[in-house]
Amino acid sequence: MKRHVASGLSVVILAIVISIPGQVRAQQADVQEDNGIFVLGSVLFSILHVPIKLATCVGTQATAAVAYTATFGVPGHYDGGTNGKDIGETARRSCTGSWFITPSQIKSDYGS
Repeated sequence: MKRHVASGLSVVILAIVISIPGQVRAQQADVQEDNGIFVLGSVLFSILHVPIKLATCVGTQATAAVAYTATFGVPGHYDGGTNGKDIGETARRSCTGSWFITPSQIKSDYGS
């Protein structure tokens, strides 16, 4: 009698364990579908963003080099400094930051 109860209980536990991953996968499929569109948006926006960011970075670096050379030794807006520090910071900031747009950024901007 104990063997029948133990084997019956084993079958019930096995059925529960087998059915749980199927239910979890079904719930995750909806989340995965939502993430797919954000990944696609990330790829498309990054394809557009990277060349624009590159052109901005290179253009600002070239302009900063000319401005730095033209204003070498000119006093700046702060005590004892030159304009070179301001020009260098502007040039540095144009190339820093995110070059690629992430799916989480797309989701926070355009998602629900």
